[in-house]
Amino acid sequence: MDDNKKQKRVINTSVVLSFVVSIFAVFSLAMFGIVSNQDTNVSYAFDPEHADTVELHQLETGGSGVFSYVGETKGFYAPYYYATAVNDPVFCVEKHRDPAVGTTHNKSDAISDKGLLYLLNNSFANGQRKTGMTGDKADRFESWITQVAIWMYMRSSDSSSPNYISDEDVAKITGATSLRYINNTDPDAEPVVLNGDIYNTYIKPLVDKANEAKTAQTDYSIGLSRENEDIGMTEDKKFYITSLITPVANPSSMLKSYDLVLSGIEGAEAVDQNGKVIENLTGLSGNTKFYVRVPENKVTDKVQTAEIYIKGHFKTLEGFYYLAGANDQKIVSINEVEETHDNSIKVEFVKTPDTGMNTAQTIYFIGLIVLLCGVGIVYANAKPVQVK
Repeated sequence: MDDNKKQKRVINTSVVLSFVVSIFAVFSLAMFGIVSNQDTNVSYAFDPEHADTVELHQLETGGSGVFSYVGETKGFYAPYYYATAVNDPVFCVEKHRDPAVGTTHNKSDAISDKGLLYLLNNSFANGQRKTGMTGDKADRFESWITQVAIWMYMRSSDSSSPNYISDEDVAKITGATSLRYINNTDPDAEPVVLNGDIYNTYIKPLVDKANEAKTAQTDYSIGLSRENEDIGMTEDKKFYITSLITPVANPSSMLKSYDLVLSGIEGAEAVDQNGKVIENLTGLSGNTKFYVRVPENKVTDKVQTAEIYIKGHFKTLEGFYYLAGANDQKIVSINEVEETHDNSIKVEFVKTPDTGMNTAQTIYFIGLIVLLCGVGIVYANAKPVQVK
């Protein structure tokens, strides 16, 4: 009887041990699947150079030009100003000052108002059309939209302020159901009409964004993000290679391009997602991801560190006011300029022992052997024991 109990305890212990071993083997096989599938492999139309002086001109004086309409009632008029040529639009900052048409304006202070810079950057004069229209008449509509957005953004409720817009004029703007281009030199001509909810479609979104931009803090930065910390080998065993590396820029929309510099290990090079060597590491598109690889014969059994240096080229805005006289209307220009920011990361490479098989294969075969051993143990202990 005691021998039978002892035999049962041995069988139970062996079965549990075999079960544990089998779980490890299954885990090893699963790991093989995971490891073996890892991937180792502005210009602004007016004054782009910020000239010291500019002469202001006005198009469509008198009854000609673009007017807002509330139903069939003529509403708010905004003039079309330009510098040098008709297709060089200029915008006025203050509603109630003499625009000094035909007079030379001198460059004055830099624009620090980020909301105003936003409006200028998002105007049709900087290639950001809102209506989807093109041509001269579309320019007039787009100019009206930008000019009115500037005045509404700068608006003051103080009637003595040069930025004052009356409630009556505000109603003509916010209640507009169409914009109409009227040419009084040809009174019989049919007006060109842009229909819709003019204020909510075109003006309000610009003003809201400008108000957000006014107080927004933009901290430009760039960095590099690795998919994981692993160092693998290419299929041909000729290179050690990092996981995928992605440039991370803030704000990403303002990143024009970036440059790379690789140092620390001889022969280190960047390759794109197709495995092609990136020959020119300057002026790379902001969405270019890459790997860094090092020739196998350049990696030793001692840890070596490769440094990946990145310099981001960001576009930003610069603008100036222009004045003819102290009490005259301010007109504005804007220009796209560049600023750079940099960062770097370090990646360690070390030669792995050559066992004739890679890590995934090693795990697989160990797991397979252990699994077979576990099956053998289960079979041996489950076989009836002959009683002598």
